[in-house]
Amino acid sequence: MDILDLNYAEVEAFFFVFFRVGAMFLFMPILGSRQIPTQMKIGLAFLMSITIFPVVQPTVAVAPIRGLFDLATYLFAEVTIGFGIGFTARLIFTAVQIAGTVIDFQMGFGVVNVIDPQTESSVSVTAQFQNILAILLFLTLDAHHIMIQAVTQSFFLIDVSAINLGSHAPEVILNFFVSSFAVAIRIAAPAMAILFFIAVGLGLVARTVPQMNVFIVGFPLQIGVGLVMVAISMSFFSIIIQNQINLLPAQFKGLLSSF
Repeated sequence: MDILDLNYAEVEAFFFVFFRVGAMFLFMPILGSRQIPTQMKIGLAFLMSITIFPVVQPTVAVAPIRGLFDLATYLFAEVTIGFGIGFTARLIFTAVQIAGTVIDFQMGFGVVNVIDPQTESSVSVTAQFQNILAILLFLTLDAHHIMIQAVTQSFFLIDVSAINLGSHAPEVILNFFVSSFAVAIRIAAPAMAILFFIAVGLGLVARTVPQMNVFIVGFPLQIGVGLVMVAISMSFFSIIIQNQINLLPAQFKGLLSSF
């Protein structure tokens, strides 16, 4: 298909594809980072739209647009679908940051923060370290290709003219949030457990040997043990992230089917 030789209906369909793909690029992990220039995101979305448009063009036909309100409604639906795909994948990194923050809080690193380049917000040092590992796993397992496949399949699964945002979509998104917190607890569980027992042990020592300054002893002990547990649990961490990435196709299909 010659992209420069399109009629009005095909140009209209192309812009629907572009808005959905563009919304996904704005909110997806890594490429959706604020450190990536907006011009680059728009360019990537445009090139991706050109690539998949010949494949999905027959499915993009919608009811005749009769005014600005209809156009705005269709574009809003396209942006919502793209946002949902990108945000579903981003929840993996949200779980990683929550887990790192919990671990650092128990180690005593609650006030030691760095700037996350993806969100330009303050996160704990352990959260940032695990976030970098999650990015490497995300790229290694081709999760970005899974997202491109998901946005392509969305044109075959969703009829924008019949979309119903009040159906099961809120319930599915809520379940994604719940599972994200569960993943965060599983990631942080090894360090949380050992740090909890250390805190209990230090409390018993403080009661039995009041002459000992538990704070001076406990602070470096908690940091050292916490860092050791983070290092030991790296293989466990990679297994959890790999399982979550492998679940992405099913999550995308469930999300798209709920619209």
